[in-house]
Amino acid sequence: MFKKKADMNLRFSIVFTVCFLLACAGVYIYVNSGYSKDVILQKANGYYFNEQYFMAAKYYAKAIELRAENADLYRNYGISLTKLSNYDSAVKYLKLSAEIAPSNPEIFYSLGNALYMKAQTSNNSEKFLQAAEYFEKAAELDPEMEKAYLLIGLSYRSVGMQENARAWYRRALLFGNFSSAGFQNLIGHTFKEEERYKEAANHYKKAIDSDLGFVAAYCNLGDMYLKMNDTQAALDYYEKAADINPEYIVPYLKTGAVYAEQNNYDEAIPLYLRAIQINPDNDKANYLLAMAYKNIGRNAEAVKYLKKAAYRGSDEAIYELRNIGIDLR
Repeated sequence: MFKKKADMNLRFSIVFTVCFLLACAGVYIYVNSGYSKDVILQKANGYYFNEQYFMAAKYYAKAIELRAENADLYRNYGISLTKLSNYDSAVKYLKLSAEIAPSNPEIFYSLGNALYMKAQTSNNSEKFLQAAEYFEKAAELDPEMEKAYLLIGLSYRSVGMQENARAWYRRALLFGNFSSAGFQNLIGHTFKEEERYKEAANHYKKAIDSDLGFVAAYCNLGDMYLKMNDTQAALDYYEKAADINPEYIVPYLKTGAVYAEQNNYDEAIPLYLRAIQINPDNDKANYLLAMAYKNIGRNAEAVKYLKKAAYRGSDEAIYELRNIGIDLR
């Protein structure tokens, strides 16, 4: 009788233990079902497409820990890391993405962009050139990718290789359905950076010929005439820019600066006031107006506009205020 009872207790104990273990397993599966690779990736992609890059990166990292791997995962993770300024890790995962999908131009563009951003933080010539290589690969895979041509040019210009930048800008003009005015303007910039002002002016003129409403090109052309000591031609082009777009403040500032250089503040001040009327928060307009007032002895107005410029981020205004004994701290 005692043995029978002991056997029953043993069987009961075994059954109870098995049931308990099965229950624990069920609970574990239920609790952790939300942590499967597919669910993690779904969450990561949701954060990514909502531009919540910190959370996206966190969940992509979890997915990778769970041995998820595909080109889109690595690319999106790399872009998220780029947005978070973690450039070295971004490059690592974007390279993995490129290995899986070597014909995807967006991956090579993203890889170039991570290297370009890294280069900007350290002014690293080698990184700029590496970035250019990946942008070039993107452009070769997709000749209509305008953003690749733009950043190829910026990468080469960052290391003083303006001729390389021009070559790619001209390639864009030949093979891409892009803005002729925009790329002629960029070619003009490369010549300006080399202090080849006449050649720069010729390309700014080509930009204007391609788009008569391209006000920035008029201002750039005016700048070149100033460099070539033709003040009247510069003023004429600044005036044309203002006529085309009266709400564009740059020509007012440039024209005002020409008059201020000539100590003709009666002409300069109304132009600066017009610029401030268009954009009261522009730090440069406030600073230039303040300096004009200072130079004609109207110190109260000068301080007023220096303070406005300083509060809007002008380091020059802060320096001037400190020189006259005003500390904004």
